[in-house]
Amino acid sequence: MFQFLVDIDCLNEIFEYLEEDRNTLHSCLLVNRLWCEIAVRILWRDSQYYSTFTFRTLIACLPNESKEVLHKNGIIIPPPTSKPPIFNYASFCKTLADSKILIKICQLFQQFSLSENILHNILIVEQEIYKLFMKQISSLKTLNVLGIRNANFTNYPGAENCLKNLSELHCNSYYTCPDFFYQLSQICHDLQILSIKLEGIISDGLADLISVQKNLKWLKLTQYFYCTSITDIIPSLTKISNSLIKFDFLYNLDQYIPLLFITKFINLQEIILSFEGTKSFEDFEKLQYFSFSQLQILDIRHKCPKFEFLIHFLEINGETLKEFYAGERFSVCDHSLNLAVSKFCPNLRKLSVGFKSDELETVNHL
Repeated sequence: MFQFLVDIDCLNEIFEYLEEDRNTLHSCLLVNRLWCEIAVRILWRDSQYYSTFTFRTLIACLPNESKEVLHKNGIIIPPPTSKPPIFNYASFCKTLADSKILIKICQLFQQFSLSENILHNILIVEQEIYKLFMKQISSLKTLNVLGIRNANFTNYPGAENCLKNLSELHCNSYYTCPDFFYQLSQICHDLQILSIKLEGIISDGLADLISVQKNLKWLKLTQYFYCTSITDIIPSLTKISNSLIKFDFLYNLDQYIPLLFITKFINLQEIILSFEGTKSFEDFEKLQYFSFSQLQILDIRHKCPKFEFLIHFLEINGETLKEFYAGERFSVCDHSLNLAVSKFCPNLRKLSVGFKSDELETVNHL
């Protein structure tokens, strides 16, 4: 019995290394029952890898009441085989990506030439699939809702158990329904990673979701030109400031963006700032005077703030840095930053500083 358990643990560890080698994992399904049970859990873990064949299998797994809903609407999608499903496949899913689900359902409709009431019927299939996931997934880990249509799935039976241990959320402030954020804030309080594309109006529901997080480690914000001010969520961000260790902010616009709110994140170990325009890093002039006592990685992509600001920031924060990356700066090559790095950053393990001026481009590595 002990040997059997050891074999299972070894197989699990080996198969984990094959997660992205889908062809090999598919071959493992055919070896024996044990190999099949281990491989199928990995193959069904992430919905972004699902095919139209996969969704035919999921439709075959739907409960009778859901199949009846499809039948009443004239939605006939045959199962992949005449035999009933071997496993409860939906229960293996740990990562849901809404855009991938919608794409595959649309492809199914094309494959079986289902053109009558197509938009309405696609929504029905999508709804029944989400009902299945909410009821069968015991603990979802990652949710990607960048363009969600079925925002009401948080109200489906089993949704609370499915979503309460969610650790990673990728969302869009504009395309995601505000009610979805509010509903999720009632369920999910222990996100580790939160990535938000800030577009359009930032809803109160999103602010609520941010403010109730107890242990958020990594916050990634991407702001677009048609987004209202990020100041709408800054009060919520300050409520979770102590837990954050990684902050990633991408500006896809050339306008002034307040940056000093990150000084509240006193335990940051990694800062990634992507500047697209000169106005977007005006606040760095003030940021240069603040200390981040635990900062280990500083990554400034694309354009850089003025060197004198960056150098002063390194004078205050350079001692703890282990990695420093500075993107291209469109000016004459200036080695003052390199000299400052050698003076203020004694513990660096990785360094990349790029300059670009017409045909001149140099990159220095330590």
